[in-house]
Amino acid sequence: MWLRLKFVNTDKNINSRVSRMPPLTSDHPVLALAKRPTSAAFHGFVRRLHMASQTDDPILLAGEVGTGKRQSATTVHNVSGRSAHNFVQIDCLGIKESKFELEMLGSLNPHNHQLRQGAVSLAEGGTLYLHEVGELPSTSQTLLLRLLESDTYSPVNSSDTYNSDFRLITSSSQDLMAMVEHGKFRNDLLHHINTLTIRTPSLNERREDIEDLVNSILHEIPGGRHKQLSPEAMEVLCHHKYTANILELRNIIHRLVGTFESQSYSGLQVVQAIHAGTPSSKSERVIEKKSQRSMLPDFNGYIDQAQNNPPTFVQPDQQVAAPQPIFQGANHSAYASTTYHIGPQTAPAQPVSEPAWPSAKVADIRSRQVQAPPQPPSWQDRVAAMETEDESMGPFTALKAQERDYIARLVEYCNGDKKKAADIAGVTLRTLYRKLKH
Repeated sequence: MWLRLKFVNTDKNINSRVSRMPPLTSDHPVLALAKRPTSAAFHGFVRRLHMASQTDDPILLAGEVGTGKRQSATTVHNVSGRSAHNFVQIDCLGIKESKFELEMLGSLNPHNHQLRQGAVSLAEGGTLYLHEVGELPSTSQTLLLRLLESDTYSPVNSSDTYNSDFRLITSSSQDLMAMVEHGKFRNDLLHHINTLTIRTPSLNERREDIEDLVNSILHEIPGGRHKQLSPEAMEVLCHHKYTANILELRNIIHRLVGTFESQSYSGLQVVQAIHAGTPSSKSERVIEKKSQRSMLPDFNGYIDQAQNNPPTFVQPDQQVAAPQPIFQGANHSAYASTTYHIGPQTAPAQPVSEPAWPSAKVADIRSRQVQAPPQPPSWQDRVAAMETEDESMGPFTALKAQERDYIARLVEYCNGDKKKAADIAGVTLRTLYRKLKH
């Protein structure tokens, strides 16, 4: 059984990422990554690890996330000639330049002159593993290159020089060669660490091993030793497209055991466990917003059709025919009048006879109609006026005016219901008020 010790810095401001593992004492055969690899891809991978463990050359483990690069590096150390010494690993994800130097080289306390050992010193005679080496900053890459070229190092705040003796294993889920071409990784450093490049196969390439992996994961879970998957459930897992490989498979099995009380899991339960790990709330909100926006009428199409089909006035002795939906958007989709009250009313008009009003009353009404105040300019006129304004107002003035006018017409279309207008426009109610105000 592994015993993992984590070293803590004497400096309280720095948390060490260096972990130390004693050598593994086991009677199992060499390279017990899997008891019996059944897929050809994994069998070739284990064979390459076994061959690389017999040398001291640097190894670069390249592969997708969740393919077991950490475990592979540990296994190479355990079966190599350096297994009697320490296995030290540093996680390079998000590490800062100053912190990487402290963890690699160690530091000398200027007050009490005590030397804090770094990863290079702890890995003396053993193996140093750098996880996700492609995440190292440029300064840290230069430090690592200098260490590999000279095989010497000096702790921080110290002028003493020490010799280094370790076997380097690095891993990366990125394409380091592409990073070199884009100037994000040093070319000379890449050729120092990729003497032996071993690609870890993805779970999609070794589907024959999924059944053994599932049984192994079930035995690791408390209470999962006596549980199993039905043939249909196993078929679902074997045909699933994995994006996080063994990490994703492990999460699915843990989700099954923690969610369902069955002793034998069905294919439907596996499907539910797979989709339960996919956050869909945001996508559902986006779909809902798109569906609401699709309900928004095309005002341009409505205006064009209204101009091409001017309204006709019904004589008192005529009947109004059954109305047709006059609104049709740019995508030629007509909206039902039951949802959008656009156009004439659905009920046919009845013959109306003009009341016998006095002639003086009729004349007064007609005079008021003539003296009615002028109608406000249409939105087309307002946009045209904005376009002819002074250019000092910026190139986006007309666009802002169109947006403001669009929102105003949308609120009018929703009969003043600003909440409904905000939902249709896909903005918050506060944003709608702000746009109307400005």
